[in-house]
Amino acid sequence: MATDTWELLSPVGEPERSEHRSAERTTEFSGKTVGLFWNGKPGGNVFLEEVGREIAARHPGVTLTRFWETRPSTMTSYGNSKEDLAYMAAHADLVIAASSD
Repeated sequence: MATDTWELLSPVGEPERSEHRSAERTTEFSGKTVGLFWNGKPGGNVFLEEVGREIAARHPGVTLTRFWETRPSTMTSYGNSKEDLAYMAAHADLVIAASSD
């Protein structure tokens, strides 16, 4: 007679954890490139356009990059690919994101 072996597994998983540093904060935007990320939901671009106008008015010399124009594949509410995230990080000093409905 064969004997079966059973292994009891817990349904409670332990998520992988990693430590991350907070992004550096700045109060001076002049000479910086600010990336604007919009996921494509209605109204988010309206908010980002206004934020961009305010930043440009307060900080002469700032460059605004609208990622939905320069790299349309970033406009998604399903999460960005590693390539799109790397693109945004490489083409802006900081990124402001918005979603809306």
